[in-house]
Amino acid sequence: MVYVEAFITKGKQYYRLVHTIRKGEKTTHKTKYIGKVLPPKERLEQLKREFLRELIQGKYAHLSQEDVEQLGEKRNIFQRAVKQLSKTEFAKQIEEFIIRFTYDSSKLSGVDITLRQTHLILKEGIIPQEIKQLKTVKEIENHQKGAVMLTTYRGALTLEFIQKLHRILMNGVDDALAGKLRSELKRNVKIAGTSYVPPSWQTLEKEIAQFFKWYKSEGRKLHPVELASLLHLKLVSLQPFVDGNSRIARLLMNWVLWKKGYPPANLPVSDLEEYYKTLDLYQIERQEKPFVHYIKKYVLEQE
Repeated sequence: MVYVEAFITKGKQYYRLVHTIRKGEKTTHKTKYIGKVLPPKERLEQLKREFLRELIQGKYAHLSQEDVEQLGEKRNIFQRAVKQLSKTEFAKQIEEFIIRFTYDSSKLSGVDITLRQTHLILKEGIIPQEIKQLKTVKEIENHQKGAVMLTTYRGALTLEFIQKLHRILMNGVDDALAGKLRSELKRNVKIAGTSYVPPSWQTLEKEIAQFFKWYKSEGRKLHPVELASLLHLKLVSLQPFVDGNSRIARLLMNWVLWKKGYPPANLPVSDLEEYYKTLDLYQIERQEKPFVHYIKKYVLEQE
């Protein structure tokens, strides 16, 4: 946030713009001189925007100045809307998002279910007659539980936390895999439809350690949408578990967005081809930017 500060030099008063930046426990102030007299309100607001643009310019690897401004405005709109809702209205809105998110995320992962069936299971507690496998019901219910847990979790991103989330997703679906890394099970995996080969189980723990080193190093430097996108991208590329990796990645992406004050992003199953295309650009060609912009689009579109 940019604000105006008056200061005295040699007995005379001047004005400057100030922007406070916090990095861990350290706080720094960036300033820009205005002059002896404050300009009119409209001009002052323009100067604030220009100052902020100067600070943002070149700060982020994958987002432009315009992107950052749009995302900032989206965050402000979302936060204002949340404050206007009663607790009951807010809970209902979150419930509705989680139902849609659970449907799309499950479909992206190959679960055979419709939106109507998802609604009946999660909202009404009814198992549709067409669903013959209780495993499908458990997958839907477990995803909802995982999403709800992430709206209240305030701890750090740790391997133990990710494994706990995986146990929730796999509970009653495949208990032999629940919370267990591929390195523990000594299993390699392949991803259908791509030439990309995830790390072998022998090198997985080293790769996971590098992932957490990256997150710790870059977590405060990256824009929240960049961080959420790249966490998703890197984790799904590691494939730490035998099953459930893409759902874990999408859930944790929204956890980052949620705790940073941004609206969660739902990736519709109708956009499956584009989703996998942008994954391929990273996994095969090491391009991060297309996926960041893919996620940015859905953050901006979220109501």
